[in-house]
Amino acid sequence: MAGPVKLAPTAESAPRIDPDRLAPLREFRANPIGRHGPELRAILSLLRSGDVAGKYCLICVEPHAEWVIGRLSGRRGVAPTLADNRVFRSIEEAEWAVFKLRWHEAFGRAVDEDAL
Repeated sequence: MAGPVKLAPTAESAPRIDPDRLAPLREFRANPIGRHGPELRAILSLLRSGDVAGKYCLICVEPHAEWVIGRLSGRRGVAPTLADNRVFRSIEEAEWAVFKLRWHEAFGRAVDEDAL
């Protein structure tokens, strides 16, 4: 299991990321869009940083109605590729699905939804 990750080792006030803590996952699950606490913001910053190539993203296929999961090419002008056949009719459910995929890539384990 991965231990706590320090997001910004040079910033004394940066929250430590502990993948065993469930509170930030519960917070994101309940409110994926909007303001978040410092611990969840640190996690989101980690999940959204790094190499863009291959990063999971949402692709809107019908404005305000349907989204699918893609992977970014990492090259300007090259469209994302479809990564999943699921179609989401809620932006919140789509965001949660991408969060879980990025979490798995960052920490090497799936989100235990039964524990939430």
